[in-house]
Amino acid sequence: MTFAYNEPLYFAGFLPAVVFVYQFCPKKFRWLVLLLANYAFFFIWSKWLLVYNLISVVITFVFGRILGNMKKAPEGVDKKAFKKKKNRIMTLGILLNLGILVVLKYTNFIGTNLAALFSFEFEKVSWVIPIGISYYTLQSISYLVDVKNRKLEPADKIYKLALYMSFFATIMQGPITAYGDVGEDLCAGHDITYSNLAVGFERILLGMFKKVMIADHLAPAVKVLFMNYTNDGAMALMAAVLCTLQLYMDFAGTIDIAIGSGKIFGVTLAENFRQPFFAKNASEFWRRWHMTLGVFLRTYIFYPVSLSKPVQKITKWTKNHLGKKAARFVGPLIALFCVWICNGLWHGPYWTYILYGMYYFVIIFIELLMEDPVKRFNEKFHLDENGWGWRLFRFIKLFFLVIIGEMFFMAPDFATGWQMFVSIFTNFHISSVAENYLSLSIGVHDYIIVAVGYIMIFIWGVLKETNYPLREKFEKLSTPVRWSFLYAVIMAVILFGAYGPGYDAVAMLYAGF
Repeated sequence: MTFAYNEPLYFAGFLPAVVFVYQFCPKKFRWLVLLLANYAFFFIWSKWLLVYNLISVVITFVFGRILGNMKKAPEGVDKKAFKKKKNRIMTLGILLNLGILVVLKYTNFIGTNLAALFSFEFEKVSWVIPIGISYYTLQSISYLVDVKNRKLEPADKIYKLALYMSFFATIMQGPITAYGDVGEDLCAGHDITYSNLAVGFERILLGMFKKVMIADHLAPAVKVLFMNYTNDGAMALMAAVLCTLQLYMDFAGTIDIAIGSGKIFGVTLAENFRQPFFAKNASEFWRRWHMTLGVFLRTYIFYPVSLSKPVQKITKWTKNHLGKKAARFVGPLIALFCVWICNGLWHGPYWTYILYGMYYFVIIFIELLMEDPVKRFNEKFHLDENGWGWRLFRFIKLFFLVIIGEMFFMAPDFATGWQMFVSIFTNFHISSVAENYLSLSIGVHDYIIVAVGYIMIFIWGVLKETNYPLREKFEKLSTPVRWSFLYAVIMAVILFGAYGPGYDAVAMLYAGF
């Protein structure tokens, strides 16, 4: 038996049971209720593979305590040597955690590619991967780096770290949290207040609406499009649009459920999305999409790489030989490359994900190069970059770049993605959509439900983007009006949600990363 965040077993069974036991348990033991709930959830999904999580917790705790005790060099000890020793200890702790992830998740990918490169036979191993390993491994890395840099004190009890690295609300799909942001709240045993319960429930309901009303209705159509319409340009473009919409609503919806679940227990989880399609360019898009992964990569990859001694030496050489303008781009270019390689590999051991990372690396670097020329162009022709014409152009450009990127991301392999991309320009007939849209395993009612649902979410997004005080306005409504609205949404999810044959409620797209 397994259950996903969007299934009745979770929000009508597991979560209420945990809330009930947690609230009626003495405050000093609530951490234990939460920890048992975490590992019960983990066990339901991964059985005894939870041992890997426990191993990572022990490694992270031990190395965190060692680093925490190395606050400053003892008298008579060289400071540089002490710093190097501290860095080596941190690196060893990180490598041990990464080693578990690499062995379980990337052995076949590495072995297969090395076998192809050096012409030897490689027999694939059948590793089973525990849920959330990509998420809690990143959290262990951030914890060790932050302790080493003295941004936070190490956990004094191992159960505190276990709570952080196994929290059932984030273990499946994130958000990727920092220990300094949630560690104390997870252990504090906060009372479950009416306010937190109401806000958490509303957020869970919003997530269910996105996931079940929109993403799950689109899933069968996206599957058929990528299987049967790879050489039809119009249908390939439709696949690009629908898979982007599905991925966004699936991921954003389950993150809403996670954030709402955490809020009930007084744990404020980081936001992971901020109206990404309102971004000005690809770089800003990624500051609004999967924000916690972006923060991690920026904090623990981009800045350390760009400030590292080898990169500084390369920058200095470039400045001396090629000038200041060229040197200005060297550090960001190398750091950006590392970020997007890591981004692609983090998603999974497939070349499509790596190439997806390189796709955004190229786009964002081009944007970086074009920043000054575009600014001069606007000044020369007196164009307002915030005017409607320029904003519309930016939106269309970004939308096209994003949907093409997601099309390659969702394609089973690069060849399929490339075939679909080429067909958009060489075999495009809009009549094909009218002829085939009802042969995608979904009916007219599905399209209507998706359209109405998306329009509502779009309006909600516009209001949020304009800083309209949605929550304040909603809370000022009378209780009957407020609950009538909530019940209407509940009934819509129950009556019009995607259930039954053809709809896989367990398949949360980002749970596989």
